[in-house]
This record gives sequence, structure tokens and C-alpha cells, in this order.
Amino acid sequence: MSLLTPSVPTLLLAILTLLSVQTGSASDSGGHLVDVIDPRVWCLHESEAGELWFGTNGAGVFRRTGDRLVQYTTEHGLTGNQVRHLLSDGEGGLLVTANGGVSRFHGTSFVPLEVVKHKGTNGWQLDPADVWLVADVGAGSVCRFDGQTLHQLELPPSRAGGPKKKDSDPAWYDPAGVYQVVKDLRDHVWIGTAGAGLCRYDGKSIDWMYEKRLTTTPSGGEFGIRSIYQDRSGYYWICNTRQKFDIAVEGRDGLLSYTTLQGLPQTATDDDANFTYFPAIAEAGDGALWLACGSDGVLRNNGESVTRYSVGDGAYVLSILIDRTDSVWVGTLPQTVCRTGF
Repeated sequence: MSLLTPSVPTLLLAILTLLSVQTGSASDSGGHLVDVIDPRVWCLHESEAGELWFGTNGAGVFRRTGDRLVQYTTEHGLTGNQVRHLLSDGEGGLLVTANGGVSRFHGTSFVPLEVVKHKGTNGWQLDPADVWLVADVGAGSVCRFDGQTLHQLELPPSRAGGPKKKDSDPAWYDPAGVYQVVKDLRDHVWIGTAGAGLCRYDGKSIDWMYEKRLTTTPSGGEFGIRSIYQDRSGYYWICNTRQKFDIAVEGRDGLLSYTTLQGLPQTATDDDANFTYFPAIAEAGDGALWLACGSDGVLRNNGESVTRYSVGDGAYVLSILIDRTDSVWVGTLPQTVCRTGF
């Protein structure tokens, strides 16, 4: 097993390899048994049954059950092999957003989901049982899956004053394009965009928030709203480590009401040690926050101190997952997937 160099000797990160299966053998799960995960891991998911899923940027998805590793691609019903989101369908299955749309897994194969498109405010409703997701990353819409139908909903224009699409923008870029959809502790839906900020849907209204430095990096690049997380204390962490937010339950005139609080320590300036942007964040059983920070590796904040972990030269950390045993899994490009606790 290959080992990666940690910044701190108390944590061991290792490339996951599963050497007890035969590459290329047929599987009773419908995919191909393999012995290693593709190195371009974009997203992670743990199922209700404890299976681990790894979405990759070009090789489909990998499913880990015990010591078995199975790969699924378009050959098995995926809409594409560039996978961007993995999440539960609410009924023990899996929903996968790839470059060709959304597919659903139940046992042995994936079935592409047909999309029902709605105009204006039609289709917007809040049911705790529904699953919200992105079907077309970067498009100005969000999807709601009710167990039977995938509803594509138009995202209304922001009232928060963020940028609009310009003629000079690349054809593929729209500031209102959706990057992320998550639920908070109240089951309210949060939607992050490429450049127009973020909004919350509470079943009654869609309220917006825009702060330039949440979406635009110091160098001027558009990071977008890729991560929105409400911790167990009720605070929201959005995209960078400088601040967290206390956001009121009720919006006003289409805008969120919030107070900005200090995030991690040592983040006051762009050059401070702990200031960075994070595409993913997770909370451990002990309340520590783990942040996937791109080329800055992984940060762990236990409320008193911050520890940084390196995941290897050239690795870009995109995703992070804390499983039911409290092991931390990290998805990277191009260093495959890593885990603590070896």
C-alpha cells in the first residue's frame, strides 16, 4: 500500500487499494470487479447500508462493499463517466449526476431519469422526503426528485446584486449556473451558483445572499459557491474559511438576513495561514470540522486549533466524507482516494 506524506505525524493518509479481487471479472452487482480506484476522484458518498461510492472525472463510479470494489460506467447505464454528484434517492438507492444527466441505481444497474421541465415558479414545493440535486452542473436550474419524477425548476434571478452574464463571458459560463444544492438542519434547500451568490428555499420564498469574496478568489478567479454547510451549532460555512454566518430563519424582500462571524483563526488577511477556499466540508462525531481545500490539502478545526494535512504533491482535494465509523475519506485529483485510520 502506497503511503502519502502527512504534514502532521499523528495522521496517516493512504491510497486505498483493494487487492483481494480480480480486475475485470464479472460481478453479481452488474459492474466490473477491479482492484484500484481511478485517481480522478471528484465526489464521495456512503449509502444507508454502509457501502462507499466514489465518483470520478472520467471513469464512472466505484462501489466499495467490504473487500469488493466494483466499477460502473456508461456500459452499465450511467449517463456519462464524468461524475459530479452522488446522493441517496431516499429509498435505499443512489442518484448520480454525470455529464449526460441523472441516473438511478437499484441493485445491479443504472437507469437514466427523464426530466420534467417546469417554467417560472411551477414545480417549487418543499417536501422533506424529496431529494434536491443538480442535474446539469452550471445550468440555471435545480432539480427535485419526488421518488418517481425528476422535476427541473427554473432558478429565479437573484435580488442580491450579484453579476449577470455578459456578452464577453464564455458560452459555457453563466453566473447563475447552479454548482451545489444541499439541505440544512430544517430541511430548507440551499442553492449555490457559479457567480451570483446563493439562495435558500424554505417552502415559501427564495431569499438570496451575495458577497463577492465568497465566490471570487483574491486572484480574481471565480470559485463559485461550491460548499454550503450548517454545523451542529447552527452556523453556516460557505466557501472560504474567513467567516461563518448566523442566518435568520426568515428572509426579507427576497434577501437573507445574517450576521457575519469569524470563521477559522488566522484568516484575517489573504496571506494568513488558514485562509483558503474549500469545495467540501464535513463534521465528525466529535464536532470537528474537516475541510477539503483544493491545493491547500485538508484542514481540521476542533474549535480550539486548526491542523493542516498534506495529501501529496500535486493533489487537489475536492471532496471529503466522514463515514459511520468516523473515518475520514478524501477525494482528490489526481491522487485517487485517501482515508484516515490505517
